[in-house]
Amino acid sequence: MKLPQRNRCRAPRAKTIRIAEPYLLRGAEEARRRRHAYVGTEHVLFRLLGDQDGDAARLLRRLRVDARTVERALEGRLGEPPPSVKIDPDALATLGIDLDTVRKRLEETFGAGALERTPSSCLGVTPRLKRALAHAVDVADDDPLDDRHVLLGLLSVPDSVAAGVLSELGVSLADARRLD
Repeated sequence: MKLPQRNRCRAPRAKTIRIAEPYLLRGAEEARRRRHAYVGTEHVLFRLLGDQDGDAARLLRRLRVDARTVERALEGRLGEPPPSVKIDPDALATLGIDLDTVRKRLEETFGAGALERTPSSCLGVTPRLKRALAHAVDVADDDPLDDRHVLLGLLSVPDSVAAGVLSELGVSLADARRLD
Protein backbone atom coordinates (compact mmCIF):
# COMPACT_ATOMS: atom_id res chain seq x y z
CA MET A 1 0.00 0.00 0.00
CA LYS A 2 1.49 3.34 -1.01
CA LEU A 3 0.77 6.18 1.39
CA PRO A 4 0.51 9.82 0.38
CA GLN A 5 3.22 12.09 1.71
CA ARG A 6 1.91 14.13 4.61
CA ASN A 7 3.24 16.94 6.69
CA ARG A 8 4.79 15.47 9.86
CA CYS A 9 3.30 18.11 12.13
CA ARG A 10 -0.27 18.15 10.93
CA ALA A 11 -3.07 17.17 13.26
CA PRO A 12 -4.60 13.74 12.75
CA ARG A 13 -7.99 13.54 11.05
CA ALA A 14 -9.25 10.71 13.27
CA LYS A 15 -11.71 11.90 15.89
CA THR A 16 -11.49 8.67 17.89
CA ILE A 17 -8.79 6.13 18.58
CA ARG A 18 -11.25 3.46 19.67
CA ILE A 19 -10.04 0.94 17.08
CA ALA A 20 -6.50 1.42 18.44
CA GLU A 21 -7.58 0.34 21.91
CA PRO A 22 -5.82 -3.07 21.72
CA TYR A 23 -2.50 -1.24 21.19
CA LEU A 24 -3.25 1.09 24.10
CA LEU A 25 -3.98 -1.92 26.32
CA ARG A 26 -0.76 -3.65 25.28
CA GLY A 27 1.12 -0.43 26.03
CA ALA A 28 -0.57 -0.26 29.45
CA GLU A 29 0.63 -3.80 30.20
CA GLU A 30 4.17 -2.71 29.37
CA ALA A 31 3.86 0.44 31.50
CA ARG A 32 2.65 -1.62 34.45
CA ARG A 33 5.47 -4.11 33.97
CA ARG A 34 7.91 -1.22 34.16
CA ARG A 35 6.02 0.30 37.12
CA HIS A 36 5.29 3.54 35.25
CA ALA A 37 2.23 5.64 36.11
CA TYR A 38 1.52 6.54 32.47
CA VAL A 39 1.29 4.92 29.05
CA GLY A 40 3.44 6.57 26.40
CA THR A 41 4.62 5.97 22.87
CA GLU A 42 7.65 4.13 24.24
CA HIS A 43 5.45 1.47 25.89
CA VAL A 44 3.55 0.80 22.67
CA LEU A 45 6.83 0.65 20.73
CA PHE A 46 8.24 -1.90 23.21
CA ARG A 47 5.20 -4.09 22.56
CA LEU A 48 5.44 -3.72 18.79
CA LEU A 49 9.07 -4.83 18.98
CA GLY A 50 8.11 -7.85 21.06
CA ASP A 51 6.42 -9.45 18.05
CA GLN A 52 9.34 -10.30 15.75
CA ASP A 53 6.93 -11.65 13.16
CA GLY A 54 4.79 -8.51 13.23
CA ASP A 55 4.60 -5.96 10.43
CA ALA A 56 6.26 -3.23 12.52
CA ALA A 57 9.32 -5.37 13.32
CA ARG A 58 9.58 -6.41 9.68
CA LEU A 59 9.40 -2.79 8.54
CA LEU A 60 12.13 -1.83 11.00
CA ARG A 61 14.33 -4.66 9.72
CA ARG A 62 13.83 -3.35 6.18
CA LEU A 63 15.04 0.00 7.55
CA ARG A 64 18.11 -1.86 8.87
CA VAL A 65 17.20 -1.48 12.53
CA ASP A 66 16.80 -4.55 14.71
CA ALA A 67 14.36 -4.72 17.60
CA ARG A 68 17.03 -5.33 20.25
CA THR A 69 18.87 -2.12 19.28
CA VAL A 70 15.65 -0.12 19.60
CA GLU A 71 14.85 -1.76 22.93
CA ARG A 72 18.31 -0.91 24.31
CA ALA A 73 17.95 2.70 23.15
CA LEU A 74 14.52 2.95 24.76
CA GLU A 75 15.77 1.43 28.01
CA GLY A 76 18.67 3.90 28.01
CA ARG A 77 16.20 6.74 27.62
CA LEU A 78 13.83 5.50 30.35
CA GLY A 79 16.38 4.35 32.90
CA GLU A 80 15.63 1.87 35.65
CA PRO A 81 12.02 1.33 36.75
CA PRO A 82 11.15 2.97 40.04
CA PRO A 83 11.39 0.70 43.09
CA SER A 84 8.16 -0.99 44.09
CA VAL A 85 6.38 0.54 47.04
CA LYS A 86 6.91 -1.32 50.30
CA ILE A 87 4.03 -1.34 52.75
CA ASP A 88 5.04 -1.06 56.40
CA PRO A 89 2.60 -3.14 58.47
CA ASP A 90 3.89 -1.67 61.73
CA ALA A 91 3.26 1.90 60.57
CA LEU A 92 -0.29 0.95 59.53
CA ALA A 93 -0.84 -0.77 62.90
CA THR A 94 -0.14 2.53 64.68
CA LEU A 95 -3.18 3.85 62.79
CA GLY A 96 -5.29 0.86 63.75
CA ILE A 97 -5.04 -0.82 60.32
CA ASP A 98 -4.29 -4.53 60.15
CA LEU A 99 -2.48 -5.09 56.84
CA ASP A 100 -3.24 -8.83 56.77
CA THR A 101 -6.97 -8.16 57.09
CA VAL A 102 -6.87 -5.50 54.37
CA ARG A 103 -4.90 -7.81 52.06
CA LYS A 104 -7.30 -10.72 52.67
CA ARG A 105 -10.41 -8.60 51.91
CA LEU A 106 -8.84 -7.12 48.77
CA GLU A 107 -7.84 -10.54 47.49
CA GLU A 108 -11.33 -11.94 48.19
CA THR A 109 -12.79 -9.19 46.02
CA PHE A 110 -10.11 -8.57 43.39
CA GLY A 111 -7.97 -11.70 43.35
CA ALA A 112 -4.51 -12.68 44.49
CA GLY A 113 -1.92 -9.90 44.51
CA ALA A 114 -4.55 -7.13 44.29
CA LEU A 115 -2.81 -4.91 46.83
CA GLU A 116 0.48 -5.07 44.94
CA ARG A 117 -1.21 -4.14 41.65
CA THR A 118 -2.98 -1.02 42.93
CA PRO A 119 -0.17 1.56 42.52
CA SER A 120 -0.23 1.15 38.75
CA SER A 121 -3.84 0.16 38.17
CA CYS A 122 -4.95 3.58 36.93
CA LEU A 123 -2.57 4.88 34.28
CA GLY A 124 -2.56 8.20 32.49
CA VAL A 125 -2.20 8.21 28.71
CA THR A 126 0.20 10.79 27.31
CA PRO A 127 -1.16 13.28 24.77
CA ARG A 128 1.60 12.20 22.36
CA LEU A 129 0.40 8.61 22.45
CA LYS A 130 -3.18 9.71 21.82
CA ARG A 131 -1.97 11.75 18.84
CA ALA A 132 0.18 8.86 17.55
CA LEU A 133 -2.73 6.43 17.72
CA ALA A 134 -4.98 8.93 15.93
CA HIS A 135 -2.33 9.19 13.19
CA ALA A 136 -2.23 5.37 13.03
CA VAL A 137 -5.99 5.33 12.46
CA ASP A 138 -5.50 7.90 9.68
CA VAL A 139 -2.77 5.77 8.06
CA ALA A 140 -4.96 2.67 8.18
CA ASP A 141 -7.76 4.61 6.49
CA ASP A 142 -10.41 1.96 5.76
CA ASP A 143 -8.07 -1.01 6.28
CA PRO A 144 -7.96 -2.92 9.59
CA LEU A 145 -5.46 -1.29 11.95
CA ASP A 146 -2.20 -3.25 12.30
CA ASP A 147 1.25 -2.76 13.86
CA ARG A 148 2.67 -1.20 10.71
CA HIS A 149 0.05 1.57 10.94
CA VAL A 150 0.82 2.04 14.63
CA LEU A 151 4.56 2.29 13.95
CA LEU A 152 3.89 4.95 11.29
CA GLY A 153 1.60 6.71 13.77
CA LEU A 154 4.36 6.73 16.39
CA LEU A 155 6.78 8.19 13.85
CA SER A 156 4.20 10.87 12.98
CA VAL A 157 4.67 12.52 16.38
CA PRO A 158 8.29 13.72 16.17
CA ASP A 159 8.48 14.97 19.75
CA SER A 160 7.48 11.59 21.23
CA VAL A 161 9.93 9.29 22.98
CA ALA A 162 9.36 6.52 20.41
CA ALA A 163 9.96 8.80 17.41
CA GLY A 164 12.99 10.38 19.11
CA VAL A 165 14.64 7.02 19.74
CA LEU A 166 13.87 5.78 16.24
CA SER A 167 15.19 9.03 14.76
CA GLU A 168 18.45 8.63 16.69
CA LEU A 169 18.75 5.20 15.06
CA GLY A 170 18.25 6.68 11.60
CA VAL A 171 14.58 5.81 11.13
CA SER A 172 12.46 8.59 9.65
CA LEU A 173 8.77 8.75 8.87
CA ALA A 174 9.57 9.44 5.21
CA ASP A 175 11.82 6.35 4.95
CA ALA A 176 9.26 4.17 6.71
CA ARG A 177 6.49 5.37 4.40
CA ARG A 178 8.66 4.77 1.36
CA LEU A 179 9.37 1.16 2.36
CA ASP A 180 5.86 0.45 3.59
